[in-house]
Amino acid sequence: MKGIKPFIDYLHGGYKLIGCVSGSNCRHGYGRAFMLKTGQTKCAYCSTDFTSSYEIWLTMALDHVVPTSVCQSFNISSEWSEDCSNKVLACSACNSFRNRYNPPKSISIPHTLASFYKLRDFIFLERANLIAQRHAEEKAFFISQPWKK
Repeated sequence: MKGIKPFIDYLHGGYKLIGCVSGSNCRHGYGRAFMLKTGQTKCAYCSTDFTSSYEIWLTMALDHVVPTSVCQSFNISSEWSEDCSNKVLACSACNSFRNRYNPPKSISIPHTLASFYKLRDFIFLERANLIAQRHAEEKAFFISQPWKK
């Protein structure tokens, strides 16, 4: 199975469980532990490097690719949903764009770990495209200098 960024850089190419992370906040706890476990230091959606400046470091969030709400509605094991292989680092902007993800009705409930990863990859690519569109809309709005009107 060919992997997709960012999961291809995870242990086992992102197609096996790699464990959970914990901690009280993203920058000092679970986000930092996630960075050490996966090697990811950039937003999975826009490639902003969290290690490039203090201000950007403050925007770091850890995103469930298959959202917790979807996992609960599909009765997916928390062992799968909370594993680092179902998470990516995201900047606060990307994490908030299209944050209320609802999968298409045609999605099958995954019953194997392989089918869960297939769902994860589908959702990641779909959200990445939606987030890129939203970035383009926000950039056009910003360029119009709405504060001058």
